[in-house]
This record gives sequence, C-alpha cells and structure tokens, in this order.
Amino acid sequence: MRKITDEEIAFFDENGYVICPKVLHTDELAHVQSESQRLIDDVLAGGPASARCDQGPEGIPFYLTYLHSNPNSFSLRLLAHPFVGDLLTRMVGADFVPLWEALVFKLPGNGSSVPWHRDDQSIIGEERVFNIDIYPDRSTVENSCVWVVPGSHRWDQQKADQWAERGRRDFDLPGAVPAEVEPGDVLLHHVKVLHGSAVNRSGALRRVIYFDSRATSWNERYNWFAREVLEKRCLLYQYALHERRTDPYPSDDEAFGYAVPEGMPVWKPGDPVDRYARREG
Repeated sequence: MRKITDEEIAFFDENGYVICPKVLHTDELAHVQSESQRLIDDVLAGGPASARCDQGPEGIPFYLTYLHSNPNSFSLRLLAHPFVGDLLTRMVGADFVPLWEALVFKLPGNGSSVPWHRDDQSIIGEERVFNIDIYPDRSTVENSCVWVVPGSHRWDQQKADQWAERGRRDFDLPGAVPAEVEPGDVLLHHVKVLHGSAVNRSGALRRVIYFDSRATSWNERYNWFAREVLEKRCLLYQYALHERRTDPYPSDDEAFGYAVPEGMPVWKPGDPVDRYARREG
C-alpha cells in the first residue's frame, strides 16, 4: 500500500498543505463512491442522514457530520487504511487518536460555497494539526476545488482574519492556489492554513471525506476534548481496524498495526462501540 513520502511531509510543513496522489485502489474507490452517493441521496430525500447534515451560506446541504454514525460500510474501513495510520504515526505521533470525520459534497449545478477560513482558531502551538481529505471525485477549478494560501498556517490570527474577510468580499486572494486532485488522491491541509471554495456551477459532483486526529499528549497539554471523548474515539478506531482486517478489499496487501496509547482503553472483538462518540459538550 502507498505511504506518504518524506518529500510530501516536508512540502506540507512548508506550505500547510500537500496533495498525495493515487492512494486509493480502484476497488475501494468504487465502494466509497457508491456508498457516499447513497448517503447523499438519503440527505436530499430528507432521510435519517439529513438530521446531521449542515447547510452552507446558500442554504444548500453540503456537510454530513459524524459520518461513522450514519449507517454505511465504507467510512470505518477507510479510516483504517494503512496510509492513514502510517502518516498519522509519522506526522502526529504513535499516540494519535482519530477524533472527527465528515462527508462534504458539492452538488452539481449549485453546490455550496465554503468561504475563506481556518478550521480551528484554538490551535496555538506548533503541532501538526491537520485534516486528511480523501477524494472520491476529480476536484478542479471548474467544479469548485478548494483553494489554499500556501504558508498561511504560520500567520498570526489577526492577519488570517483580515485575509479571510478580504476573501469574503473578493474570492481571488493574492498567492492562492487551487488544490486540484484526481479520484483516489488525498489532500492534507493544516487546520490553520487559509482555504475556501466557490459555488459549484458545473455539472460534476465533488465529494471529500475528512478525518481529523490528535495526539493524546497534545490533548493533555491543551485540554481540547474531555478524556471520555478520546477513550470512545480510541475504541472506535480499534473497531475500525478490526472491520478492515475482517472485511478487507481485494487489493489490501497489509493492515496497519496500532499500538493503543498508554492509558487508553483496549477494544476486544464483541465489545460494544459507540459509532457516534460525540465530541461536543
């Protein structure tokens, strides 16, 4: 299975984002495409998934939260992909715990915009806090790919706020570049890098699955989330790894070996697991 390269990590550190091409094999990619489309159809039909789907500035559904808790057969197995485990071990630390996931989609013809922003204003240290963005579809300027301002993850908050406000008046920010990707590619973007996207006016659907992970040692330092959240999420990740091991894709040639962080609970087959594992409150 593909691994992130040292060169890709260095590019990320310098620019606040990096595109890693050709991560998903065709069998998994096809499954992600079909299952994510089913969830989108459920949202648009007013089904159960619509209750956890946020709308964008234009009032258009685009952001399905707590993806694992919306019944599907792909998201936990995708989280357990060896590429994800390897890069988190190398970029976050062996004590990483996945803490958030979502399916974002831009509908054809009138897909929601995402104004210029930073994902997390609370990050004050130098830790690599980033989203893993896995793309089932081609994402281009034409169908409203994400744009980033390279290096803006190093800016102070005042400058980032000023540029975000400027981008809300005029989307074309100086130095911004389009993060165009192909189906099966992965984009990493730092939560402090300035990024956004326009309305999708094309006839092409654009989807992305987001994963956010943190180190338990970081959480002890900054107290972002209650310990109970990390414990539930750690159990959920172990369950995800079990799901992939016991129901692999034909192209799987390895499984990620996770060492449960010290002090975190160990999941055993048959134990209950909370697929929601709500992190708020």
